[in-house]
Amino acid sequence: MFEILDITKDNLIAFKVRGKVEKKDYDKLTPLLEKTEREFDTRKLYFEIEEIEGIEPSALWEDFKIYFKHIKNFDKIAVVGKGGVVEKLTNLTGPFVSGEIKFFEVGEAVIARKWIDE
Repeated sequence: MFEILDITKDNLIAFKVRGKVEKKDYDKLTPLLEKTEREFDTRKLYFEIEEIEGIEPSALWEDFKIYFKHIKNFDKIAVVGKGGVVEKLTNLTGPFVSGEIKFFEVGEAVIARKWIDE
């Protein structure tokens, strides 16, 4: 499930991912991405990844579509989660992002929020 965080404002989109990810989660996120894309030349993305219990195949397809359509023109992307797979995926994504992408451990969420606001 995606939860839009209260720090979302202007060109910053912030959300938390936890539990089971379903296609309907992207119904909340996609309009927000499209709105900021229309209003701002560059954007920032902040997300926290908690325990994910699974992802529906249709949600995975939506994720790919969003990634390739909306990943351009981000100044910064902050990813907060547990190391390991999440950190590796963050590092692998780096070359495909126009701006800076940075991984933060769960206990560094305050630091990540400060960094994304700079």
